[in-house]
Amino acid sequence: MLGFAGTDYEKIREDFRTVKDPYSGNEIFVVPAIRPEWAVIHAIRADEMGNVVCSALESDRLAVLAAKQSIVTVEEVVPPEKLVARPGEIFLSALHIDLVVVAPRGAHPAGCVHVYGIDRAHVEEYLAAAKTPEGFSEYLARFVHGKTEEEYLGLACGKAV
Repeated sequence: MLGFAGTDYEKIREDFRTVKDPYSGNEIFVVPAIRPEWAVIHAIRADEMGNVVCSALESDRLAVLAAKQSIVTVEEVVPPEKLVARPGEIFLSALHIDLVVVAPRGAHPAGCVHVYGIDRAHVEEYLAAAKTPEGFSEYLARFVHGKTEEEYLGLACGKAV
């Protein structure tokens, strides 16, 4: 058996099963599917019908397809004829998306492929603050609590939408 064979997963995960692989005849492990209630991702763009183009480098597509419902924030909404996936991007059908919300720079401080990169300085600031409960509370007070999106972007990256 491959994968989890001989590991403690066999002892602690009663929901893992072994079955005979119909192709090779080998015993293999199978696990129950993860089916989250919600997926929330940030994508590059959408059209008015709720179709989305997102990064092919992330597991966003998998999360949306696995979830019962999904919300996608996007940098912009474009006409349907401009919703073409370029290299490094993939298309997600509106069939799998429940709500699209326009949120420019909504991935900050992470990056958004073909739009902006990771704000490493802000990530480092966040990581330093998050080391203690007090530091994290101060970070939230400075950047999050009571702030609009525009105020956050102004404080965090010097840009307003």
